[in-house]
Amino acid sequence: MRKENIQLFHEYSLNVETRAMYLGSCTDNDGDESGTDYKMAERAIKNLLILDAASDRPITIYLNSPGGDTYHGFAIYDAIRSCTNYVRIIGMGYVMSMGSVILQAGDERLLAPNAKMLLHYGSVNLGGNTKDVINWVETEKKEMRSLEDLYLEKIRVKHPKFSRAALQSKIRHDYILNANEAVELGLAQRVLGND
Repeated sequence: MRKENIQLFHEYSLNVETRAMYLGSCTDNDGDESGTDYKMAERAIKNLLILDAASDRPITIYLNSPGGDTYHGFAIYDAIRSCTNYVRIIGMGYVMSMGSVILQAGDERLLAPNAKMLLHYGSVNLGGNTKDVINWVETEKKEMRSLEDLYLEKIRVKHPKFSRAALQSKIRHDYILNANEAVELGLAQRVLGND
């Protein structure tokens, strides 16, 4: 790998030559992990546009995300789904909350042996006048339904009769899966090294 490609990968999480990008948190001003936020979404969308336009070869995304903002996470999900090229996502370490949603966007969804996946509804902080809060609650109900639909689409490939009620029961609280459990449920296709 050329020195400029190494620098590009470290600075921008992008390697055009190998068709790879890293999708993980940025460090915020306090040195803490930011999770899925506007910086991650902006970088991911730009990098995907570059890789998608540069060649018709497959793209590999290395994902390590503790989750974060729903709307920025869905922006990343939609950007991956809109790629014209085949996209392989390899989840490593954290594949939690919005990270588990982003993984579902891949044409191929793999997990490293020690990856952990977290499914849940997330949390909401609301404020403002009563009518605004009511509107946001209704919006969040729709978001929860969309989240369930997204998971169920993948789960039902492997378990066609898996019910919405069964999923709701599992993700009512934090539901943590190891890599093999995620594959068994249908939220990943295989664990790396388990061919």
